Amino acid sequence: MSTTMTSPRVGSAVFVVDDDGRLLLGIRDKEPCLGKWVLPGGKVEPFETLEDAARREILEETGLDIKVTRTMDVIEIIDPPHEHRIIVYALASPVGGRLAAASDLSSARFFAREELAGLDVTPAVGEVLRKHGWL
Repeated sequence: MSTTMTSPRVGSAVFVVDDDGRLLLGIRDKEPCLGKWVLPGGKVEPFETLEDAARREILEETGLDIKVTRTMDVIEIIDPPHEHRIIVYALASPVGGRLAAASDLSSARFFAREELAGLDVTPAVGEVLRKHGWL
């Protein structure tokens, strides 16, 4: 059986920023990128809007309810023949729930901007954090 992908996978990841201006990151609890800090998110399901995917993934992975305010960025990861992902990054704020890592994350917490330097983040997360002035 071939592991070659035939179509891109669309994912949603979220910049969740709390009232104190801190950014939510989580540690991946599975491959790819096991043990690295990431912006929480995951696969967009068929017929699911990007906003619905963002809310669902954040609730599943962190226990937080969020309000999505806008799309921030779109990043492509292309590594033929095995990987082609399109990740849509949204900006959101927490509006309820209780922070508790679950699903694909082993840990989750909010970071002040000055705490982000030196964290072991994935290449895609590092790229988008730099692009938007977090690193």
